[in-house]
Amino acid sequence: MSGLRFEDKIVLVTGGSSGLGAEASRQFIDEGARIFVMDLAEKGILGRLGEEKATFFQGNVGKPEDCETAIRTCIDKYGRLDILFHNAAQPTPMTTVPFHDLAKFQEIINTNLCSLFYLARIAIPQMQKQGKGVIVVTASTSALGGEYGMASYAASKAGLLNLMRTMAIDHARDNVRINAICPGYMPTPMTEGLGDLINVVQESIPQGRGGDPKEVARAALFLASEDASYMTGHALVVDGGWSAHSGAPNLLKYVPQQVSRQ
Repeated sequence: MSGLRFEDKIVLVTGGSSGLGAEASRQFIDEGARIFVMDLAEKGILGRLGEEKATFFQGNVGKPEDCETAIRTCIDKYGRLDILFHNAAQPTPMTTVPFHDLAKFQEIINTNLCSLFYLARIAIPQMQKQGKGVIVVTASTSALGGEYGMASYAASKAGLLNLMRTMAIDHARDNVRINAICPGYMPTPMTEGLGDLINVVQESIPQGRGGDPKEVARAALFLASEDASYMTGHALVVDGGWSAHSGAPNLLKYVPQQVSRQ
């Protein structure tokens, strides 16, 4: 035995050309998997992963026909689908509901939430046929509570979590496990638009920094592996303590500190 957790496993990664998706793809390959990447653009991912270990499919997860074609193409090529890591998402415009463009709201809900439905309705029957399978979904800490100016993104990610939970209990006895990761802030192409606000965001994180995509990818691979064999319907938070904070100000900054007796 090689000791690799994903030896000869077939993994379909959406949004796999950059950021967290690309890092997870690399880690899956390092642990023995073959990768089928679905994204809007290739962005040189095959050169980084190696064409002998990865296949690229250009498609939009917001289109049901693209989702179905991607999964069926993956199965036609490799004969199976062991793991679906659904990571693709679209960022939100920072605005309040009265000023949020209606078409953009519907687009974000479709891309971030409905896409899981489009993919799962094709992937789950294949996994049932195989006798087992795993789906891991990238949600967000935005799914766990309201966030200023992020109505469409927060709504899409919160819906994603309950869709994940419902599918998990529906298919638990089919030996299909379905879980989610909830990352906090990470420096990825999707968060580059924050500009100077990145410092404000990082200051609000108890660990004082954003997450490295490598750290978050390791959490996704854990859920995809047999190490998490008794976990389904779970949302694993990876956020440096961000969601553990109640939102109260840090009064320790203003209160004289006692000297340790040790």
